Amino acid sequence: MASWLRKRLEKGRFGASVPAIGEEIYVDTALHVHRGRDDVLGGRAQVVAVHHGYRGMDGIWVEVAEHPGDLYNWEGLGPRQAALRREFGRQRARPIPDPRPEFNED
Repeated sequence: MASWLRKRLEKGRFGASVPAIGEEIYVDTALHVHRGRDDVLGGRAQVVAVHHGYRGMDGIWVEVAEHPGDLYNWEGLGPRQAALRREFGRQRARPIPDPRPEFNED
């Protein structure tokens, strides 16, 4: 299927066109109770991978350079782009690890 057609079809389902590798999107802050070392601050981020389904999970999953290894479900994130843009503005997403042992249960 042509990429322009795929994007038009997916926009109807996901609220925003599925991003291409290299595009900038907005991601939200994520704080982990038991994995503080994986905490991340939201903001603008560059897409490095887009998965159509991932390890048995349906949907579109997006990975960004600023949070390597984390996947974002585009079905939830896509429709929130305008709100995240207002919240974070030009701020870049980045890791903000919390090394305290009580927030890192191994």
